[in-house]
Amino acid sequence: MDNLIALFTDPHLASLNLIIFAFFIGACAAGFATVYHRRTIGELVRFLLENEAFSPETAKTLREAEQDLNIFVRLNIRRNPAFQRIVREVPPAEGEMKGKKDTRKLSDIPLYIDPKNKDRAAAMYSAKTASDANMWMVLLSIAVFAVVAYVSTMVIPGLVNMLNSLIESL
Repeated sequence: MDNLIALFTDPHLASLNLIIFAFFIGACAAGFATVYHRRTIGELVRFLLENEAFSPETAKTLREAEQDLNIFVRLNIRRNPAFQRIVREVPPAEGEMKGKKDTRKLSDIPLYIDPKNKDRAAAMYSAKTASDANMWMVLLSIAVFAVVAYVSTMVIPGLVNMLNSLIESL
């Protein structure tokens, strides 16, 4: 433990070690985000695919998909442009708007998969990709990356010192 603390207190190597651990934290976050995205968001897409909601006429609501209380799905529908290219909202009828802001509840807005992106949605969010992105694989990847990060923080200082001594001897 003292070696690990010493790595971050050495003024010459602290920034390098922080970069290594920042990559580690980023890999952890990316792994968990992948699992979340494939399972939670994919559940809505798989529901729409199974019910063949490929047009505004066949669109389904979040309430029908039993996702109306899922805040993460709601945020993706409103704020994720990549998701919005695949899952579209049915626009309000022309007579409903007349200069007003769209005040419909998100739970009741019909959603459908854009027919141009039907194959992409099926490939990205199929049940197989959701099961492939399982938690055990993410945890195993994190463990391997933790070992690599720790070894890097032990090996890189020696390499830097060796390079410094080589430069000083010239």
